[in-house]
Amino acid sequence: MNKRPLILRTLIVLVVVGVFVSAIHPLFERDYYETFLGLLVKPADPEEAKKVQADAEKLVKEAEALRKADPNLFQSQALLKAADDSGVDLTKMVKGSDLEDNRDVMSVIRKHASSSIRLGLDLNGGVEFILQLVPDEDLSKELGGEQTEAEKQSAAERQTNFDRYRDIAIETLRKRLEGQKIFEAEIAPSGDSYVSLRAPVVAKDEKVKLMNLIKMSAKLNFRMVHENNAQLVSGITPENEKNFVPPFGYELMKTSEFRPGQAPLVTYYVVEKMPKMTGKDIVSAHANKDQFGQRMIMLAFNSRGAAQFAEVTRENIGRSMAIVLDGQLYCAPRINDAITGGSAQITGRFSEEECKSIADALVSGSFPFQIKIDAVFDTDPKLGAANVANGIWVGVISLLAVAVFMCIYYRLSGFIAVCALALNIVLVLGALAAFNATLTLPGIAGIVLTIGMAVDANVLVFERIREELAAGKNLRTAVDLGYSRAFSAVFDANITTLITAIILMYVGTGAVKGFAVTLSIGILSSLFTALFVTRLIFDYLFAYTKLQKLTMMQFFKNAHYNFRAMRGKVFAFSGILIVASFVLFAVLGRGMLGIDFTGGTQVSFNYVEQIPQEQIEKALAAAGYEGTVTYKYNAIDGAQEMEILVRGDQTGRIDSTASPKDLLLKLLNEKFPQAQFSGGLESSVGGLIGREFTKAAFIAIGLSIIGIGIYISLRYEFTYALSSILALAHDVIISLGIFLATGRTVSLTVVAALLTVIGYSINDTVVIFDRIRENRNLGTCKTFDENVNLSVNQTLNRTILTSLTTFIVVFVLFLGAGAAINDFVLIMMLGIVIGTYSSIYISPQLVSLWHAKESSANNNNVKAEKKTGPEKAAGESR
Repeated sequence: MNKRPLILRTLIVLVVVGVFVSAIHPLFERDYYETFLGLLVKPADPEEAKKVQADAEKLVKEAEALRKADPNLFQSQALLKAADDSGVDLTKMVKGSDLEDNRDVMSVIRKHASSSIRLGLDLNGGVEFILQLVPDEDLSKELGGEQTEAEKQSAAERQTNFDRYRDIAIETLRKRLEGQKIFEAEIAPSGDSYVSLRAPVVAKDEKVKLMNLIKMSAKLNFRMVHENNAQLVSGITPENEKNFVPPFGYELMKTSEFRPGQAPLVTYYVVEKMPKMTGKDIVSAHANKDQFGQRMIMLAFNSRGAAQFAEVTRENIGRSMAIVLDGQLYCAPRINDAITGGSAQITGRFSEEECKSIADALVSGSFPFQIKIDAVFDTDPKLGAANVANGIWVGVISLLAVAVFMCIYYRLSGFIAVCALALNIVLVLGALAAFNATLTLPGIAGIVLTIGMAVDANVLVFERIREELAAGKNLRTAVDLGYSRAFSAVFDANITTLITAIILMYVGTGAVKGFAVTLSIGILSSLFTALFVTRLIFDYLFAYTKLQKLTMMQFFKNAHYNFRAMRGKVFAFSGILIVASFVLFAVLGRGMLGIDFTGGTQVSFNYVEQIPQEQIEKALAAAGYEGTVTYKYNAIDGAQEMEILVRGDQTGRIDSTASPKDLLLKLLNEKFPQAQFSGGLESSVGGLIGREFTKAAFIAIGLSIIGIGIYISLRYEFTYALSSILALAHDVIISLGIFLATGRTVSLTVVAALLTVIGYSINDTVVIFDRIRENRNLGTCKTFDENVNLSVNQTLNRTILTSLTTFIVVFVLFLGAGAAINDFVLIMMLGIVIGTYSSIYISPQLVSLWHAKESSANNNNVKAEKKTGPEKAAGESR
């Protein structure tokens, strides 16, 4: 015991906790101007300090005056304009490093004004942009804009091509937002030439940043500057530039350099209209600085782009090359030699934020459209404020129920586990804030799963301690052996789930990626608290108390159930459920998919009194409609609307001759006359899940299963991997089949819940596999069948306990969290029950079938299972 550095380990825990706890502050968004005033530098000279304060307050008043004159201005825009108009250099007034101009200061203020944890659209609402897609000249030609009548495609064919490019644009937009760590955006077609983009925002001021990112078509051109540029532009001033007539095939462009307290320095260039090459072959782009500290964007081309760039620079040595992005000239460097390295750079007046946005846009791809922002709305949370608050309270109650259960069942050990669980939740929230993740309903799925895994790790340790105490070990030795021998199972179970999370994080998109980020954070936090923190608490108890024994309850004492005897009946039962599920899938067809996949009809109404979203959705469901309700507000004209999205195949169920708008208006006014719904706009909306999104999701899930299979094959053997993969498929198919049999449909949140089922089920399975491997190495049983049966019985307490504690959480949510997350919680409840069932009856029995003829003599000679990493350490301590 004395060899363990208690002080060092305590310091590590305190530092980790301190870092993540500090990241949680502040929980709520702060006023932009107040934040600006709070960031002012404090000169040592009192008179100078007063002057800085007075100048800052004057700027705030000027900014407020600008906003009164133009209500469309956000606080940051108004403050920036007031500073620039007055020639004030804010970099001298505000605390911060690496501030080059006033726009850098705006970014710093925005960061400090934001709340620590970004909530998703479903929990906190956000902003919606209605984007009009206007094909550029090249795309218009491809769609038949300049063809003869004989050559023109049919209207249907042209629309199909447009839809294909629109889907590409949607996925490009999604990648850009993910580059800004916004994983939970909802992007869907809206009408013939529009796209609806909804994104969670930390501060309303972020709308400006999102607008600029969205409108950026990311068309990068490399054009040549006229050889006689200096002579042509001599005498041009901002006052007479409009009178300049450029040579044929050229146009006048300019750059502007900010100078504190002076007018910007404008430089003119006469640039060819036709580019020598474009940026379509760019494979990477990132922000950097030159030796003088000037920001620039470094570009790297693929082999084709590198060859073309080398040719262009070789043919134009001595001339200047203009780098034009979305019609704006950023710089025009002189070509001194051929550039053959496949790289280039863009310099200019950038803020750090702009560098990142432009680099992300260049990598994610350019649009074949000009994007016009047709309307901007603020949106209410999808779940409703009351529903969110109710869900939070129910979640707290469920966690308290788990804490009480653990304390009753494991007594002192349970109390230690609860302390670790509380710390785990704090660390997860702190990590979400530190990594700027977005917390949504799928993210909560990841937190719920990691809570279950955190409890699971403690249960594994405590059950091993119980076994060592039963074998006659003293308490200190039993705790030592409990942690060392449980480590392998805890490590493998968490790593297999982490493999899934990492692959989903890098390959998945949208809600799938948001779920994976939260899950990854939770797994690492759970490992830290369950193994490191709880062990430290035990060591303090041994060092400073006279702790001699631990008392625990036990559900199954000396369990010796014959699971092998039930194998035939269990396989037949599972087979029937799987066949029934596939029959149901075939019967339902596309009808099993929710609005997120199918899209539908979007109708918006004006209203007098706002009705809670949950009540409207219940009324729609009672009338046979699957729909979602969102309240949104136009920040410019103050208009407010209630928007309903229903499946496209449901709108004619009452009267096929009536429009969806009329049907819904009649229904809602009969049900809620006090709302006085009126007006109404109707449009067709595509699903949130496009072809690219679906492909990425399937690839992510497929790679996750392959990754799990490879890891289990390396740590155990291939038969274990194959058994676990078949069990995962079994769990997902049956869970989804039962879920659909209740009359529900598949949505994005259901997909996230199914991913949770995969993570939970593999966690259970690996723990049992670890015990099978341990007993096999020790030669405990004569046959492999006996080994499997013994191992399942030995881990039965742990399996039931962890399933029970996690089930308590989701069951309380199911009862009290409201209809809005009912589907999500139901699929998780089904997954816990079916995952536990398959971990006991399916995966171990499949392994047993493949090793049916293996005897104990063979067990000792088989070297398929390698002792590596944590297993070796655990084996040496036995």
